[in-house]
Amino acid sequence: MQLAFLDTKLSKEVKRKTEKLMSSYKNLEAIIESKKLDASPKMVVNYQPSESQRGNQFHSETEQLAMNKMDIEEYTRTKRKLDLVYYSLKPTQQRIWDQKFLLGRYDVDVYSDLNIPDRTYYRLKREMIAVVAEAFGFI
Repeated sequence: MQLAFLDTKLSKEVKRKTEKLMSSYKNLEAIIESKKLDASPKMVVNYQPSESQRGNQFHSETEQLAMNKMDIEEYTRTKRKLDLVYYSLKPTQQRIWDQKFLLGRYDVDVYSDLNIPDRTYYRLKREMIAVVAEAFGFI
């Protein structure tokens, strides 16, 4: 798909969701690894009552492990999609993503450091956000 046909005018909610997703890109690997650690079954002798004996519990440890594995799959899928989008962007857009969304810098600082005009910066940023929103079906 060509960027010329991509609608870069996004609603505030779509833009906010997309930017939040882009900002979480650096943390996804840590989240996936911590979920994997939580998903490993514990084989420890325990003299406490088991989940099935506690009464008013809604799910067992096995169900919790299954839900953790589904979360891991979802986070992994999101990370892979973001990887694909990130590496398909122009090098300038990748640097904008790094500085703006991963380092949390202000727009003015980013386009000053990259030595690009502010109009070009905002156009590239809009295109980049539109591509991510399209990839995740927010549009």
